[in-house]
Amino acid sequence: MVGEEQEIAALQRLGLTEYESKIYLVLINTGPRKASELSFRGDVPRTKTYGAIKELERKGLLRIIPGKPEACVARSPNEVLMPMVEKLNVDLSNTQEVIQRLALTYEAARYTKPNVPKEAEEFWEIVGRQNIINKLNQIFSEASKTVNFCTSAAGLVRAYKAHSEIFSKARRNGAVIRFLSPVTRETSSVANEMSEVVVFKTIEKPFGENFTTIDGRELVVTESHPEDLRTDRGEDKCIWTTNRLLVELHEQLFDRVWNELPNAKLHAK
Repeated sequence: MVGEEQEIAALQRLGLTEYESKIYLVLINTGPRKASELSFRGDVPRTKTYGAIKELERKGLLRIIPGKPEACVARSPNEVLMPMVEKLNVDLSNTQEVIQRLALTYEAARYTKPNVPKEAEEFWEIVGRQNIINKLNQIFSEASKTVNFCTSAAGLVRAYKAHSEIFSKARRNGAVIRFLSPVTRETSSVANEMSEVVVFKTIEKPFGENFTTIDGRELVVTESHPEDLRTDRGEDKCIWTTNRLLVELHEQLFDRVWNELPNAKLHAK
């Protein structure tokens, strides 16, 4: 019974009802059966059996064999259940990614709400695009292990304008610089120029903010206003933190996305 209960629970996680699960398991274990036999062997009320059979047919888990009376036969679990499991795994992975992003946003927002000091232990707010660029260049120049950078297409161009020389220095110091960014035909020339020191992977849609971590010890989360290509002006705001939890959360999020993506296919110059 314990094994059967586990099987029913597993099928219910895939969206089947208890009665649908019982009927499907009977078909898997005993082969084609009439509705009356399914009701008896599956311990399913007769009034519920026909509705459950119709739902299983609709979901593609069984097919009806014509006759008097009709019989039901299960479809292969590999054909119909494994795709459901794979979709569930993808959904769980996406949900985990969203939760990690929400956790980052939540923690950062705690220090930017009204009536909360702008500078708290391990958290600092920087206002103004040029001020943020200057601070990032300072941090990048000290990098010796990793720079993980997630940005928009416009942010990629701004990074090229503002940080190219510093990235080259960090690369010479041994840092591995990874970019998650949309790489479009319009931005491919910039990506090609930067690819000598930066490894790219393409995301179709960037996160709401720009994120970067440096050497696993610092995190900068930036909101860009406006989202344009200029580096000399902008009302950007950023949170810079050395909070270990937030840095680790971001790096886990970055690595999860990075490991699931192929290398960017850069257009020829």
